[in-house]
Amino acid sequence: MDSTQFSYEVQHVKNAVRVCLGYLGGMTVSATALTAVIAALKTLQEKMRRLELERVQAESSMKQLMRAADRNTAATERQQRRKETPVKEGKPNKDLVSQLESAEARCSLLEKQLDYMKKMLETAQRDGNSAIQKQVYLQKERLKDQTGVITQLEKLEKLEKEYLKLSSTQSVAQKKIELLEQKLREEEHERKLVQEKAAELQRGLERNRALYSSASAGVKQKKKTKTPVRKTAVVAPAHVTNPKAKQMPFVAGMSTGRSHSVSANVQSVLHMMKHHHPQLCDPVRSLRRPGSETRRGARRALSSSQPDPALDSLSELLLALQDELGQMSFEHQELVKQIEETRKQKLKEDLERELDCLVKRMEEKGAQISQLRRHQLMVQKLTQNSQSPKQRAASADGRISRVSCGKSLPSSPVQKTPQGPKSKGNQGNRQPPKGAVRLQTNLKKDDIMWET
Repeated sequence: MDSTQFSYEVQHVKNAVRVCLGYLGGMTVSATALTAVIAALKTLQEKMRRLELERVQAESSMKQLMRAADRNTAATERQQRRKETPVKEGKPNKDLVSQLESAEARCSLLEKQLDYMKKMLETAQRDGNSAIQKQVYLQKERLKDQTGVITQLEKLEKLEKEYLKLSSTQSVAQKKIELLEQKLREEEHERKLVQEKAAELQRGLERNRALYSSASAGVKQKKKTKTPVRKTAVVAPAHVTNPKAKQMPFVAGMSTGRSHSVSANVQSVLHMMKHHHPQLCDPVRSLRRPGSETRRGARRALSSSQPDPALDSLSELLLALQDELGQMSFEHQELVKQIEETRKQKLKEDLERELDCLVKRMEEKGAQISQLRRHQLMVQKLTQNSQSPKQRAASADGRISRVSCGKSLPSSPVQKTPQGPKSKGNQGNRQPPKGAVRLQTNLKKDDIMWET
C-alpha cells in the first residue's frame, strides 16, 4: 500500500468525522441523521479494520524483510569473512528501513484516530440515547395531554347533558308559570266581574234607599193629612186538589230550594207540583178571570212577592261561585289521587304546590261566597224595609193565601226529616229514582197545567 493511498484514506476518514460532528453539533437530531451518522461510523469502523489488517500485513512483510535482511547480512558477513573485504551497505536496506519507519508512524496515527473515533462514537451513542429518551418523554407528555383532552371532552358532554336537562326543566317551569299567570288573570277577571256586580248591587241598594226615603216621606205626609186609605181585599184562592200528587216521586236528602245541581232542581219542581205553588197556580187563574178585584189583589201580592232583579243577580252570582267551588273541590280530589299514585319526588312536590295554590283559591272563593251571602241578606232586609205599608199588607195576604193553599195537602216528607249529620248511606240516595228520571225526560212545557 502506497503512502498516497494511505493519506487519501486518512483524509476521507477526517471528512467523515467532520460530517458526523456537523450532524451532532445541531440542537435537534432527527432519526434519519442518526441513521446516517451510524452508517458513516460503521463504514469508518470497516475502513479502520482494513487499515489495521493492512498494518498487520505491513508489519509481517517488514518482519519478513527484516528476516531477509538478516539473512542477507549474515550471508554478506560470511562473504566478508570469506573475502575479508569490507562491503558497503546497499541502497535497498535503507529504503526498507525508511518504509518501516513511515509505516510505524502511520500505524501510530491510525491508532490515535481510532481512539478518537471510538470516543466520538460513544458520544454519538450517548446523544442518540438522550434524543431517544427525549422523544419518549415527549410522547408520554402528548399521551397525558390527550388523556386530559379526553377528560375535558367528557366533562363538556356531561355539562351539555346537564344544560339540556336544565333547559327542559326551565321550559316546563315556564309553562307552569304561564298557566299560573293565566289562572291569575282569570281570577282577576272574575274578581273584577264580582266587583262590578257588587257595584251594581250597591247602586240598586242606593236606589232602593232613595225610594224608601221618598215612600216614608209620602207616608208621613199622608198621616198628617189623615186621608183614608182604601185597602183592597185579597181573597185567598180556592184550593184545587190534584189526585195524582201522591203518585209523584221525591228524592231523599235534597232541599226544595233553588240550586245549581240538576237533581235538586228536579226536587224543587216536584215539590211545587205537589203543593200547588202559587207561582204555578195564581198566574193561570189571573189570566182566566181578569178584571175582578180579588184577582188584582192576588196579582199585587204576586208582584210584591216576586224577587228584586238585584237579588236575582246576586243569587245567580252565588250559584256561579258555588259551581266554581265545586269544580275546585273536584280538582282537589284529582290532585290528591295523583299525589297518592305518583312515586317520583319531583312530581309529588309540584303537585303539592299546585294543591296548596288550589286550597288558597278555594279559601278565597269561600270568603267571596260568605261575603256575597252577607250582602244578599243585607239587600233582602233593605228591600223588606223599603216596601210601603200597602205592599206589606198585600204580601202578608199573599202569604196567608199561600198558607191556606198549602194546608190542604200534607207536607212533603223531605221537610219533616230532621237535618242531621250526613252519612255515607244518604249520599248514595241522592241520585233521583227511575220515576223522576222518566218524568224529567218525558216532561214538556205544555205539561205543567193544573185542573180547576
